[in-house]
Order: sequence, then C-alpha cells, then structure tokens
Amino acid sequence: MLAAGVRSRPVFARCFRAMGWRSGGSLGNSLINRKTMKDFLDALVAVLAGNAIYYLLMPHLPRVARHGLFKEDWGLPVDFGICTVIFAAVKYARRKEG
Repeated sequence: MLAAGVRSRPVFARCFRAMGWRSGGSLGNSLINRKTMKDFLDALVAVLAGNAIYYLLMPHLPRVARHGLFKEDWGLPVDFGICTVIFAAVKYARRKEG
C-alpha cells in the first residue's frame, strides 16, 4: 500500500524513459535514437520505392512472378528481392554518413 499523498509512476512511463523518451514527450537526441531513425527511414524508402517499382513492372512480368492478393506466390520473393536491392543501395550510398 502507498502512503497517503505518495504517487507512484506508472510502469509504462518507466519503460518509455528507459527507451529514451523524456518527460516532455519528445525523443532524445542520443546517438542510438538518431541511428534508429536513420535505419527506419532507410527501410521505409526501400519498401516504398521497391513496391512502387514492382507494381510498375508487374504487368510486364511473367504470370508466375505476379503477386495475387492474399496469396503466397512467387511475386512475394520477387518484390522482397527488389526491396532488398534498394535497401542495400541506400545503405551503400549513406555509408560515409555518421
């Protein structure tokens, strides 16, 4: 039991603080947070660009390499391969940053 007038901090607040969140609700500018944000943006660019390229190429691909909605088919590895190549290219292009 807590004494009268003593407030306990919720568990999720301690977890957010451990992950680098400050009480103001903004993400800290630590090296880990900047690296994580760079990695996230690299992956986001790769997925968006890779999917755009795949869907532009899809009508020209053989029928077996086309992805069907809600199906596991050979279109998924083709799309994954395009996204992976773009991700590697983005990482290679940004290799000298920070």
